Amino acid sequence: MTSSRFVDLSQTFHDGMPGIRRKMPDGSFRDETVRLSVVRTHAESAALNPAGVGFETTEVSFPTAIATYIDAPYCRWPERRDISKLSLDDVILPGVVVDCRGKPDRTIVGSEALPKQSLAGLAVLFNFGWDQFWGTERYGAHPAIGPDVVDRLISDGAKLYAVDAGSADAPGDQKSPVHSRLLERDILISENLVGLDRLIGKRFRFFAVPIKAKGATSMTVRAFAELT
Repeated sequence: MTSSRFVDLSQTFHDGMPGIRRKMPDGSFRDETVRLSVVRTHAESAALNPAGVGFETTEVSFPTAIATYIDAPYCRWPERRDISKLSLDDVILPGVVVDCRGKPDRTIVGSEALPKQSLAGLAVLFNFGWDQFWGTERYGAHPAIGPDVVDRLISDGAKLYAVDAGSADAPGDQKSPVHSRLLERDILISENLVGLDRLIGKRFRFFAVPIKAKGATSMTVRAFAELT
């Protein structure tokens, strides 16, 4: 069997999937997830078509920061560009994987983990191996990058930071310094990736292309890598 030059890096998007729990002003919590439903079945459509040809129609509602997704600067900074303003050159990039598998829960990783090569113009993908905990309570106890890593991403001119965990920031850090600093510098963020171990030591281009949604702060993507 011929191996593909493409590597899928996306969580499966489906009805009722693991989503977002938001704390409300009254102290209660609201769970947000994907709601996908059938608007018209094949049989219903065929009954309305004189030729008897049926097409099923579905509709979906979801928070845009769900599954594998990308954050535009507008996610954090209201004066910055939204998802519709991202160019294809922003979301199709040469990439490098930083192998940080085997770290304990909530570890803060320093810049010593980064490669010595320049990160200019790259998508820098951190592989914590945390996708194995998807859908479990432990998924929220992921490692994260420290301020010196953020410093290096900014000083080198990286274009995008991505991670196989639910947030670029450390669990419970309400100041969100990674999101704040990277998005302020127009460095995009992609979260909830899977399968980054398949890219370790390989040359590739990273794709995280959202729909061109005006006013959206974040958007689900079909992330993948093309081996080069």
